[in-house]
Amino acid sequence: MMKAVIFKINSILFLIIALAAIFYLGAGFLKPLVFAFFFATLMRPVANFMERKSLPRMLAALLCVLIVFFTISGLIILIVAQLGHFAEGLPEMGEQLEELVAALQQSISNITGISPERQSSLFEERSDGMAEGIQAWVQSFLAGLFNTLGHFFLTMVYLFLLLTNRGRIRKFMLEYSGDNKDTTQRVIERSATVSHHYLWGRIKVMSILGGMYLITFLAFDIRFALLFTVVGALLTIIPYIGPLMSGVMPVAFTMVEGESTSFILAFAAVVLVIQLIESYILEPLIIGDEVNLAPLYIIIAIVIGGMLWGILGMILFVPLFAIFRIVAENTPRLKPIGRLISNKE
Repeated sequence: MMKAVIFKINSILFLIIALAAIFYLGAGFLKPLVFAFFFATLMRPVANFMERKSLPRMLAALLCVLIVFFTISGLIILIVAQLGHFAEGLPEMGEQLEELVAALQQSISNITGISPERQSSLFEERSDGMAEGIQAWVQSFLAGLFNTLGHFFLTMVYLFLLLTNRGRIRKFMLEYSGDNKDTTQRVIERSATVSHHYLWGRIKVMSILGGMYLITFLAFDIRFALLFTVVGALLTIIPYIGPLMSGVMPVAFTMVEGESTSFILAFAAVVLVIQLIESYILEPLIIGDEVNLAPLYIIIAIVIGGMLWGILGMILFVPLFAIFRIVAENTPRLKPIGRLISNKE
């Protein structure tokens, strides 16, 4: 009996290690393919609608790809344009930042007894290493940017092929399921539904949140309101971490701008209220319990995704964990894992 239990535990550990190794070593191949799969589940109803209107499958798939391509490209162009305006305001912000640093140095001096002059000299001693670190980061960023662009175009190719061959892929999976065709069909449908609802729900939450952010930033006359709105809304696609970052950035910017304490506190309070609305009203109402993962395993999914695939992994591993839960719940030997990570008692 004990040997059987140990064998099961070892099998589960081996499965986890094997999956982690596959996702890490195969990241270059899997990232665009998995991204394309989620886009395919998102655009499948649109493709089905076009095909019902007598459009050929290849043309419907091409139109879906163009919708995704121009939407993402438009967002990138908008962000780059706003970053250009942001860069134009950097000299003025630099003066304000110097005043903020001087005030911070004085506060540190009052607390620690280290004079501002001594703090400046310590900073200068480490500035060479910081400059080298910044240069290395810029080089890494540019290399990652070109790599991301390559993955983006490859994702569009995969998306087109997945949409045009979705019937053939489903048939292939059913043929290899043997006597479990009904279970396989159920897993396919539930996985596609979870992916679609999760991503579409995220898009709707991001849109509503972006609208609230934009109104707030304009009401408080925050510079670069559109930039903070778009970036802040996009960041919220990362559960837990994204909403926090989207709120911290504009509040920190008001501090750099040298706004009064009362202004900063009022602005931070409104941003906090918006985030509470997003977390406790919009997400439960729009996304609901579609992912059906316990909060602990959502955080684990984000952490593991970040370790293996970076920011993209933090976005994709939550629905991937949800799909794994569905597969586990319909596989006799994996049902305990499915129950463990599920949000249901």
